[in-house]
Amino acid sequence: MLVMGIMSTLMLLLGLTGLYAMKASHDSLKSSHEERSLGLYKLASMDKLLLANRHAILAALAEPDAGKLSTLADTMEHDRRAIEQLWLDVATLPMSQDARKKADELSAARLSFDHAVTLPAIKAMHAADIASLKEIRLVADKLKDPVISAMDSLRSLQLDTLNIEFGSAEAAYARISNLMWAAIGMGLVLAAALAYFLIHVIYHQLGGEPAYAARIARQMADGNHAVSITPDVHDDASLLASLQQLQRELEKIGKDLHRHTGSIARTSVQIQNNNAQLSSRMDQQSASHTQISLAARDLSAAIRQNSEQARQAMLLADEASELAIKKAQAGSGAMAAMTELRHAWDKLDTNIQVIDELVFQLDTAVLRSTVEGKAVETAEGAELYFATVASEVRGLAQGAACAVHEIKNLLNESWESLGRAGRLTSQDNADAEKLLFTLQHANKLMAGIDAAGKKQEADLRQIRHAVSDLDYASRKDAILLSATTTAAKLMEQHASHLTRLSNGFKLGAGHKAKSQLQVVSSTVTGHVPHKRPDLRLVRT
Repeated sequence: MLVMGIMSTLMLLLGLTGLYAMKASHDSLKSSHEERSLGLYKLASMDKLLLANRHAILAALAEPDAGKLSTLADTMEHDRRAIEQLWLDVATLPMSQDARKKADELSAARLSFDHAVTLPAIKAMHAADIASLKEIRLVADKLKDPVISAMDSLRSLQLDTLNIEFGSAEAAYARISNLMWAAIGMGLVLAAALAYFLIHVIYHQLGGEPAYAARIARQMADGNHAVSITPDVHDDASLLASLQQLQRELEKIGKDLHRHTGSIARTSVQIQNNNAQLSSRMDQQSASHTQISLAARDLSAAIRQNSEQARQAMLLADEASELAIKKAQAGSGAMAAMTELRHAWDKLDTNIQVIDELVFQLDTAVLRSTVEGKAVETAEGAELYFATVASEVRGLAQGAACAVHEIKNLLNESWESLGRAGRLTSQDNADAEKLLFTLQHANKLMAGIDAAGKKQEADLRQIRHAVSDLDYASRKDAILLSATTTAAKLMEQHASHLTRLSNGFKLGAGHKAKSQLQVVSSTVTGHVPHKRPDLRLVRT
């Protein structure tokens, strides 16, 4: 098949190459024909316009009318410009070296004709100079022959070149045609050789006649693996040799089928054991769920106890707040008493200063009386003087007595204020001790709440672990159950299929297939689940 593909590809490539060459030859011939034809057409147009210019000169000489001369001059000018444009187009066309020389000769002759005939004739017609036109006609008769000769030479050379190119294209087409016929002949030869090669290869690949190989293959497909196979070609790679090898392998497979049926039975027993394990795990999960319920109930009781302790702590906190308020009020009273005591001591200090002043005045008065008593000479004067002094001393003594009385009263008031302040301070200390005891009790309660919270956290953690274990075990059980169910179905299907296959094998004498699949039954041993740890919360 590979050789056929390669040969077909080669023939296709040859055909495509021939078609491409024919198209290229056609395009080349078409391009050459168009270029040469265009050049010849433009040369013919130039020749026609040059002839028209000469005819215009003759017409002007025949009818020398001013209006007609002007019209003929304009026509000649238009034709001259057309000739210039046609010549530019011809000069741009591809030419051979000889054609280029002829074109240069034609260009020189045409320019000489224009400068000597066409331009002067146009000028003379515009000026209506008939004499000049006659002279120009004579010059035109002399110069027209080189132009005509150069035009004919270039045209002839273009025709010769066109004939040569057409001959080359025709020869190329003939070569391509011959090549195509040769390719067709080669293709026929290769096809014949390929047919012979394929027949030879197929015969060797089959190892004998195709009909014999087909009959053997059909019998083996029907299950007759004891058929006798005799290859005509001793080649291990042939089909009949491969069928012999397949026959031996199938015989071995049939024996293996009978041997592996026992393995299938044991596998089914293992599946039953797995199902028993699944059942025990389900019981284990049920026990775990019960333990989780007990743990949740204990946790609920612990939470209620914590709530009660929190309520007691709130009551104690309220009581501590009231005591703090009373303590603040007692402190305010103590501060007021101390303020009154400070004012009393200020008054006492003022009275003491008054007493000091009185004593100083008394001392001064006594001193003055002593000094003045020595200076008095008469007794009457002394008596009068001492009477005066005594009166002053008595007044001072009365003032001092009043001051002392007032000081005594102030001292009494101060002692009363101090006693009141002491009582308030004692009350404040007692309240502070009570508040301290209350706060300590509250701290103990809060510590108990904290410990209970930690224990609850540990219990919840334990419950989460238990739930996670249950979830993981449930997933494993689901996977295992799905796998075992699928495996059991597959094993059943495989067992039935193997039974049909073993019954369909015809392995000859000594290897009669069993008609039934023997499965050894076994008792499924119960699996005692491991005891799960108790997850109930034990309150200490």
